[in-house]
Amino acid sequence: MEKKIQYFLIMLTMLIMTVSVLSGCGKDTDNTGTTGGAVFDGEKVKIDFYVMSQCPYGTQVEDAIAPVLKTMGDAVDFELNFIGGEDESGFRSLHGESEINGDMVQLCALNVDEEKAMEMIVCMNKEPTGIPNNWQPCAESAGLDVEAVRACYEGEQGKELLRESFAKASEAGAQGSPTMFFNGEDYSGPRDSLSFQRQICNFVPGHSACADVPECATDVDCLMQTEDKIGVCVEGKCEFSDPVELNLVVLTDSDCGQECDTTQVLGVSKQLFRGMSENIVEVDSEEGKEMIEKYGIIRIPAYLFDEKVTETYAWKSNEQLQTAFEKKEDKYKLLDEATGAVKFVNEDVEKKYFEKAGITIGDGKPQIDFYVMSYCPYGNIAEEAIAPVFEELKEFAEFNPRYVIYSNYQGGGPEFCLDNGNLCSMHGIQELNQDIREMCVNKLFGTEDWFEFAMEMNKECTYQNADSCWEDVAVGLGLDADAIAECEKNEGVELARKDKELNDIFGVSGSPTIFIEGMEYSGARSSQGYMAALCGAFDGNAPDACDNVENMESTSEAPAGACG
Repeated sequence: MEKKIQYFLIMLTMLIMTVSVLSGCGKDTDNTGTTGGAVFDGEKVKIDFYVMSQCPYGTQVEDAIAPVLKTMGDAVDFELNFIGGEDESGFRSLHGESEINGDMVQLCALNVDEEKAMEMIVCMNKEPTGIPNNWQPCAESAGLDVEAVRACYEGEQGKELLRESFAKASEAGAQGSPTMFFNGEDYSGPRDSLSFQRQICNFVPGHSACADVPECATDVDCLMQTEDKIGVCVEGKCEFSDPVELNLVVLTDSDCGQECDTTQVLGVSKQLFRGMSENIVEVDSEEGKEMIEKYGIIRIPAYLFDEKVTETYAWKSNEQLQTAFEKKEDKYKLLDEATGAVKFVNEDVEKKYFEKAGITIGDGKPQIDFYVMSYCPYGNIAEEAIAPVFEELKEFAEFNPRYVIYSNYQGGGPEFCLDNGNLCSMHGIQELNQDIREMCVNKLFGTEDWFEFAMEMNKECTYQNADSCWEDVAVGLGLDADAIAECEKNEGVELARKDKELNDIFGVSGSPTIFIEGMEYSGARSSQGYMAALCGAFDGNAPDACDNVENMESTSEAPAGACG
């Protein structure tokens, strides 16, 4: 439930950080920092940024900190590192080889000249899809020694810098881009230049650049000054008003433990809606049963706000927050996908939903449903680990590849979405198109061909070129590319809608999310782990292949990360 609750937490952050956007997507300095502005002779502020060179949230903070370094660099010890890893196959990063090379060339530039390197990085960020190939003109415009950068980038030094940088990010526990620290303190505030400057001035208030910093840069600066008022930043000054009073009814089961923990959602709600009071209702009480019937509640905990919620500052100031709610009679209910609610209100409802998903408990043929994004590296690793299990059990179990699909992602525009914003994918429209093509392969040719196609696409194409790359892959595997294209055109949206409906039914929000017989799997992400779990679902009639689970050739257990 903890990973699924992030959607609502992000809604809060998007509200209070009106000039910022959250994800979620260098060389060891010599303590001189990037210089500029007046000379400062006090103790420097240590700033550490951990990013991915093609992550838009990472490039956002690089662009925002760059002008601050020009004016306050004499008071700052700034270090930029990158998030990734290395295994027997080489370096790996969330957005693939182009991002790895982008990380490397930027580290090389930082190694040559830190101040000019930041100019190069900001220049490259103007065309993020061109990273790393746009490095040379950007290096030239920044006045960098291009040949020195090239020698590092194309030689062993670049690899060593990248290896060191990844290690620093790992040591810092940085998994999301960006992860930021100011003097060792985790920073989660607004991500604009003025907010970064204000944060630095908290540590060095005597710096000349701090003299004219306003009381507030965004509403969040005012909201954080008081817990019982609504604070708004007006022309650099905070203005406060009383919040709208409203009531929240929480339908839950006090006996279901951690699965029904309401602490986080209530905490976030109290920050969003400062005039809120709450009322807890037990699911098996008479009032609870009436609520289930009246509002069509499927899962708990369920959070129902009265209509006053639409009069609040939070509601009026953030249209995207409104997408986390659905109208239910005289209430506004938080979506289950926003809160991470997974427990069905009763067994009858659970049975109906399993039937809707095509799951029949006790039919002797266990079912594994694995939800991925076609270009999420964690999802790709899960596919590769499940593939040998499919080879062992394809005659005895049902394997259903499915896809993680959002609605209104990043505003629902065509860069990420189809169907008027109802069908979206995290890594862009080409990933969503590839999801659909893989659905078509599964529908037209079966799961065995799906595995071959998906594995080959993972190797040969990326989320940036899948639309132009897939056909050669399909033809190379002997698949009918024309049939796939026709299916994508005529049936694709409907296939994606069906997967989106299943996402909503089972509260799927991250890649990979795996269910065995309708129950979410949280074991080892390895072939042995998936094989053992599926074999355990046969209820005593497991095939002979299950006798040798411990001896099967196993993939290494994958990291417990996820996209989403």
